[in-house]
Amino acid sequence: MWPWEHLAIGYLTYSLLVRLGSGTRPSAGAALAVAAGTQFPDLVDKPLGWGTSILPSGQSLAHSLLFALPVIVLVVVLARRFDRNAIGRAFGIGYLSHLPGDVFYPVLLGGEPGFSPLLWPILPSGGSDPGAILAHVTDLFASFTTLLNTPAGTYYLLAEVTLLFAALLLWIADGTPGLPGLDRGEAIERG
Repeated sequence: MWPWEHLAIGYLTYSLLVRLGSGTRPSAGAALAVAAGTQFPDLVDKPLGWGTSILPSGQSLAHSLLFALPVIVLVVVLARRFDRNAIGRAFGIGYLSHLPGDVFYPVLLGGEPGFSPLLWPILPSGGSDPGAILAHVTDLFASFTTLLNTPAGTYYLLAEVTLLFAALLLWIADGTPGLPGLDRGEAIERG
């Protein structure tokens, strides 16, 4: 998935859970934490898997539940220690929203779900040539533009615009939390 898709799904998920759970809106800190959580797996795996030979692929270590769950527990415990429970939960929800997106994204491109990264290193996670970050991004972009030039791509684009628009509207309704100077919401979300 593209970073903006991960962000939109993560924010929608978190905001709706906060609204349903406590009837409040996400705080600025929680909105930033959910954003960080949605991007964290790729910020770890892409550079280490595509740019070096440290990891076998761009979906391995940080995409594995064997790594993700301890990291989330650590963040939640640290957040609790500093009385920032909502920030810990937001990061965890953002992180966990990223993983199924990557599992099922290949289906949109006509492939099969990619479950193996969730259990790396128990299951292999494919391989990539180290030092080929630009090549990987170029290939992904080419595949994406090829998809957009098909009838299925039209539906995909409509779904993506709808997803992004829904996330944007909810973020605005929440008071644009996390945007300095424009954050209209009070940090009502508590612990």
